[in-house]
Amino acid sequence: MLENSESHPKLSNVKNQIYATIIANIIVISFGSCVGWFSPALRVLLSDETPLKTGPLTNEKLSWIGAMNSFGALCATFISGFLSIRLGSKRAMTILALPAVTVWILIYFGDSFYHIFFARFATGCIGGGFQSGVILFVAEISNDNIRGRLGSVIPLARNTGILLANIAAAVVDYEHRPFIFVVFPVIFFIWINFLPSTPEYYLQCGKVEEAKRALMFYKSVDGESSHETSLLQSEFEQIQMIEWERKRSAKIQPKDYYNRAALKGIGTAIAMVWLFQSTGFYIIVNYASLIYKISGTTLKIEISTIVLSVAQILGGLVATRLGDTFGRKTTLISFFGSAIGLFTFAIHSYLRQNQCDVSHYTWVPEVCLSFVIFISSAGIDALANTFVVESFPPKVSYLLISTGFEDQTWIVARILNDSNKCSYQFDRLA
Repeated sequence: MLENSESHPKLSNVKNQIYATIIANIIVISFGSCVGWFSPALRVLLSDETPLKTGPLTNEKLSWIGAMNSFGALCATFISGFLSIRLGSKRAMTILALPAVTVWILIYFGDSFYHIFFARFATGCIGGGFQSGVILFVAEISNDNIRGRLGSVIPLARNTGILLANIAAAVVDYEHRPFIFVVFPVIFFIWINFLPSTPEYYLQCGKVEEAKRALMFYKSVDGESSHETSLLQSEFEQIQMIEWERKRSAKIQPKDYYNRAALKGIGTAIAMVWLFQSTGFYIIVNYASLIYKISGTTLKIEISTIVLSVAQILGGLVATRLGDTFGRKTTLISFFGSAIGLFTFAIHSYLRQNQCDVSHYTWVPEVCLSFVIFISSAGIDALANTFVVESFPPKVSYLLISTGFEDQTWIVARILNDSNKCSYQFDRLA
């Protein structure tokens, strides 16, 4: 390795890795803004002031729109995984700028249900795409001692995009929001093309010299120091061996999926994603403004959704500390905390709908939902993918990551949640 100390890497050795990670995560911020747009926009789309010529959304149309995000992600994970292998992780994520721009074009010109319908589908394509492209890109360019920290930027970038969308909803009119957020994918597309592809991709294509130059760039080595050159050559040989082993391991047989260890990993993946759905994380994020509206909270809905987004970011920031301290027990803490928050919120809603006086407890929905989002972000949301991948045998782990298997499992569970038609019956509860 080029670092003199694994625990304290020199900035001069990793500055280009940090630079490239920031650029790659611009598309993740864009995805977060597309996701975050949906919840506050529903207040307009369901009202008489809706810009849709087809009229306010019905519960049936709302359910279909909610599900389209997950359908798009399901399709994109297969395509992005294939492109990441064939074109490299950098080119695979560069393509994501197209659906990101498409989302805001459809929203701005959208005057029918189908415009919003396909905008949500395109949003899902971004989400499913960056799971393979961005995650693999960051993993391939980063040093071992900071890979975890650079990888943790991805959920933080997504949550930041959601927060920006909620802030924009509070201060900018519905029709002007696309002008703000379409800038992100445009900047990403321009900026990402100044970066070289990863050394692993060049080696996969047999371009040894390009691979060496890419490694020099991401290690911030100019080649003037003989010591650094020696270390660079040593690491390059190590990458070559890893790439060779990866190709050899990729040639797996069907029996590799049906042994006891692989089946146990698949069972763990399915259990984890279904348990995560029980926290209500995605339901709360997607329908926060409407849930707050029917819950009777006295705080302005715009402020409530911003507080929710801040709780999500704070949860992501403490996730690493919780993981280091409690390990896998963090997921159990997350489930238990989410259950408490949802149970308290359910009691408050039950009492309110049965005409009990809860006027002195209008703060309960805000606190409960924010706590659920915080504890989920700090636990299961941050650690589940790592937990799932670690449960697979090493021989199949990389192939499953690159093709987005664990993300497809998550997405199937989300589709079944989102497509439950008229699940909330908002107009009856209001």
